[in-house]
Amino acid sequence: MLGRFFDFLRGRSVLIRGVGKLPEGQAKRIEIGDPLAGGTQVVLCRVDGELFALDVRCPHEGGRIIEGPLVEGRHAVCPLHNFYFDPKSGRPVRGVCANAKTYKVREKDGDCQLWL
Repeated sequence: MLGRFFDFLRGRSVLIRGVGKLPEGQAKRIEIGDPLAGGTQVVLCRVDGELFALDVRCPHEGGRIIEGPLVEGRHAVCPLHNFYFDPKSGRPVRGVCANAKTYKVREKDGDCQLWL
């Protein structure tokens, strides 16, 4: 009960089905809502058996964090300047850049709830 109350305070959440199929060390881009009407693009990453979410927009010069294999199985990549990000924290691991935006996720029964 208390968990639902705190979920309410986190803001709007969306249910994303089938994320349990995302393999370890992989990233997958997900579109939430209509991209032409202010939708959001998120990159889901599986690292150390956990699911993490980053905004697809790199904070440096409009690049995009890509889907596919994570570098060394743990770093999301923006190919514009070859910047690497830690999906757990959004911090840049390689390159001088601000933190990538992260989103709270909770995985359950092969699906996940993501708070925007």
